[in-house]
Amino acid sequence: MAPLEQKVLFILGGGPRIGHSVAKKFLSQGYKVAIGRRNIEKMDLDGVLPVYVDVTKPETIEEAFRKVESRLGVPNAVVYNAAALTFPPEKDPFGVEPAAFTRDLTINVGGAYTALHHATRLARLHNISPLIFIATGNVTPFKVNPLAVTLGPGKSALAHLMSLGSTVYDAKEFRFYFASQVTETGGPVPYPQVSGEAHGEVYWKLANEGRNHWDVRFTVAPDGSTGFA
Repeated sequence: MAPLEQKVLFILGGGPRIGHSVAKKFLSQGYKVAIGRRNIEKMDLDGVLPVYVDVTKPETIEEAFRKVESRLGVPNAVVYNAAALTFPPEKDPFGVEPAAFTRDLTINVGGAYTALHHATRLARLHNISPLIFIATGNVTPFKVNPLAVTLGPGKSALAHLMSLGSTVYDAKEFRFYFASQVTETGGPVPYPQVSGEAHGEVYWKLANEGRNHWDVRFTVAPDGSTGFA
């Protein structure tokens, strides 16, 4: 077992809304935090280690894990927050160019698999347990959205990986979550209403309290409080 003081979070895909909010929450609770993204020079977040990552290039993900390990320690929590969406022409979802679909699929799930591979190998090598792996999700795997033609397939595959991990591995070793903010009726949340702070609170609960199922859906009340759907 890892010592209780092992508190390292690695976020892949650190945007200013969800990524930064999750980082701030974990920092406030004593975690060491690294954020992996392509434009690290534009990231201004005190106390966070910026790490170069291009999730379309597996070798940069491997190198990023090595850098986090050498600077902060082996991550016992990993968040995959990278995502891409190319909007199709109106009423023509298959009008998206194949190259754009392939690129978005790589970002939405290809990079996540590479992160899963390296996170689990490192955790086993260094006896870090439990490793918590959280994927930022949405309802596109469960509710068809014609505008999400490049996002939905990737999120569906990502949900499959979280389900697979939860089915095969012992929860004492690895825990996997596909976490999605939803409306009170379980529907998709309009982008302006996506709450970074709520994601931080929920991810913290998942890392420290856990849930019994990989598919985690949560709501945000008008006062900002969160609840599991």
